[in-house]
Amino acid sequence: MKKYQLLLVLLLVSHYLFAGGLSAWEEDTPYGHKINHDGSAGGWVCLSMDTASVCFQQFYFYKGHTVAQSDSLYFIIDEQKETVQEFQNKDQWQHAINEQNLNPIFKRTYNANYSSIFGDGIFFFIVFFPVPLLLPILWLFCLVSLAFSCKWGRGFRKHYAWIYPSIIFVMMMYSLFPQSI
Repeated sequence: MKKYQLLLVLLLVSHYLFAGGLSAWEEDTPYGHKINHDGSAGGWVCLSMDTASVCFQQFYFYKGHTVAQSDSLYFIIDEQKETVQEFQNKDQWQHAINEQNLNPIFKRTYNANYSSIFGDGIFFFIVFFPVPLLLPILWLFCLVSLAFSCKWGRGFRKHYAWIYPSIIFVMMMYSLFPQSI
């Protein structure tokens, strides 16, 4: 009887797992507007401003603009002026990008998987993949062990003590400033 009750509870609870779950997110753009994905399988991302709302599939941030595209529509969104330019043709869109000088040297293109390093997924990642949790413990061990005269692995400990925080710093900056360069 308990097996059937457990099965019934699992079936009732599992229904809510298909509602987007961890794939749904909402973030602020670098220019202060809301960008979100509802978790649906289509991969549509929506940018909401005071004057308009636009949905697309791929995008990048550059010089106060969000440049976006979907299968058949292309957009240049000026978030400072809150204006949207819509294009039906990819060639016209590329021409407008070139005219407005919106071609970055290093373009960071995003899709529905966009989220910051501090998003909800980080907790899921640490629980199911404990390696990121072990790396800071190893770093702390290396840092403390440098104070003692142990000769074993001194080069590794010395380099790991500064390389690991440097990588963490670069990743945090990379996440905090999502704009293209």
